[in-house]
Amino acid sequence: MGRILMVVVEHTSSDARLAWVERQFWIDQDVALAAAEDWLAELDPADDGALRRRLEVQRASIMTRRGDPRQGAATVQRILDWAEEHGDRTLQSRCHEVLGSIFELVGDRALALEHAVATNDLLDADESPLMRSAARLTLADALGSAGSFDESRRRYGEALRLVIDDPETGIRYTILNNLAYTEYLADNQDAALAAVENLIALSTLHDRPIGMYARDTIARVYLTAGRLDEAEATLLAAMEAKPVDYLPDSIAAALVTLIETYRRQGCLVEAQTVVDQCLALTTEHGLVRWATEVAREQAEIFAALEDYKAAFEAYRSYHAQSVALTAGENESRGSILEAMFQAAESRRESERYREMAQRDPLTELHNRRFADDHLGTLLTELREGGPPVAIAMLDVDHFKRINDDLTHAVGDQVLQVLARILADPMKHLPGGIAARLGGEEFLLVMPGVTADDAFALCEKVRAAVAGYDWSAINAGLRVTASLGVAVAPTDADTGAALLRVADVRMYVAKRDGRNRVVFQGD
Repeated sequence: MGRILMVVVEHTSSDARLAWVERQFWIDQDVALAAAEDWLAELDPADDGALRRRLEVQRASIMTRRGDPRQGAATVQRILDWAEEHGDRTLQSRCHEVLGSIFELVGDRALALEHAVATNDLLDADESPLMRSAARLTLADALGSAGSFDESRRRYGEALRLVIDDPETGIRYTILNNLAYTEYLADNQDAALAAVENLIALSTLHDRPIGMYARDTIARVYLTAGRLDEAEATLLAAMEAKPVDYLPDSIAAALVTLIETYRRQGCLVEAQTVVDQCLALTTEHGLVRWATEVAREQAEIFAALEDYKAAFEAYRSYHAQSVALTAGENESRGSILEAMFQAAESRRESERYREMAQRDPLTELHNRRFADDHLGTLLTELREGGPPVAIAMLDVDHFKRINDDLTHAVGDQVLQVLARILADPMKHLPGGIAARLGGEEFLLVMPGVTADDAFALCEKVRAAVAGYDWSAINAGLRVTASLGVAVAPTDADTGAALLRVADVRMYVAKRDGRNRVVFQGD
């Protein structure tokens, strides 16, 4: 189950052979790998230019998926250093794309997003639609993993539109599979079902078999939707069909989904049979991640059989394996980073990209994850004798009307201007931040201010929004906002509780007529 992680390289010249080799990545990776290696063998050993490095990136991008990613990461980082020194933007973009997929593979969401952002920033406007689509796909995957689901969906849509008329490659199937998995992560059942139905329809239209990973995604979406019989049928058909990516990892993923399907159907004997089969496979091939998932399912089966002692022991085994898996993943990420970021310049670049991962792409304000972490730190300092912390939740009044009546493009412009209005006073407040929580909802965090000062600051913000000349965006446009203020420790001393208080007061402001600030005592 999950996204199909793929890495792709791109052409820097009009050379037809290079374009063909790189296009093969999305058609047949065995052909792509053989073609790159054959060409490398033909090159003069003295030829140490961009062409050799382009082919090496092509090879590394494929081999990384088939072995230890550490060597691939070190190779691509070395090529990236060369590309930066020589100003080769296309090669830089391709290197970042490979590195982004490596970090997605090993679970480092922040670094995956950093490299995905760089991939797209460095992309030339004259790149082929296939390569632009691949870059958008990398960004969409990273945004989805980071929890930015709206932005992820938008990038998947862009990626799909770029290759909608390209039936030769398999990228459309990957896009739809990864979109379905992202909607599954977002608990958006209808959208996940729509994506898998589009994937199946596309396969039927072009008489093209669906891969093992994609079939597992389809089954997982069916399972979540309660369509257990369809999930079972999908998985059994996949096992029988043995598609091109019928590999130990993809088989184990599908078996884990089949175990859960049988368990939820109440077919515990069948579930146990698949548990035993999957354990044998994971042991043979060292698939630690899936062995851990099997241990969890084993505990669930024992619990369903009311064998609570066995369930407890199985859960203890699952917990121990889970801890070991996390440690192993951390070690893998550490070894990759050690191989890649030895120079101080690389580390500084990494920090710059990490900052991007903490920002909302549309407004450039901090995102929800950063705001939660920052507020948590301030509240910890408060409990240790630090200053009080005030927050304000802000919601744009009647924002749906703006989107519905004036288009979403106008709505996006409104949010971008609003972000600048909110960020300005926070610049002058040590530790103060403005963040976008999602949609038209924002958060101000104001450390070290009293309730009265927080109210006064929020009144200035409210007035600035209401008094802004929005006609530059759309003639006659008027925008107002409602704010709810809460202060720690008076109102609450935990982040979740403080946000709830501010949220309630914000909705009181909307209930009482909008375009107002509500705080303690209102």
